[in-house]
Amino acid sequence: MNTPHRRKEWLEFKEWCVARKLKALPAHPWTVSAYIVWLDANRRYRTLHRRLDVIARVHVRGCVRSPDADALVQRTLMVLERRRLAGPHKSFTGQDLLEPAKKRACSLKPVQQKPALRHVPPLVARRPQPEA
Repeated sequence: MNTPHRRKEWLEFKEWCVARKLKALPAHPWTVSAYIVWLDANRRYRTLHRRLDVIARVHVRGCVRSPDADALVQRTLMVLERRRLAGPHKSFTGQDLLEPAKKRACSLKPVQQKPALRHVPPLVARRPQPEA
């Protein structure tokens, strides 16, 4: 953490997790999604992306998989963006997250996940033994 405000933002996320008995590092995508929804109710919209960036940087520095690329986190951001574009009169019910992706009409394109690294090397076929 180079700057004090990033350190402060990470500590706020960490305290939020401790208060709810959740793990901050490595954070589960459900934890990050819940935090984003909580932030949406308590902070401005642009703060969401800044906090998500701080969480991702800490995970990368800690050599663990960052939860910001997870489909659940991306879907949560997409729902909150749609709600924000719909205007202040629409309240968040959580039903948007439960709807199947086919039924939702959304102009925002979801971020595609990069394929994960393999934990096990691929099997190599053995050469056939020459017949004597």
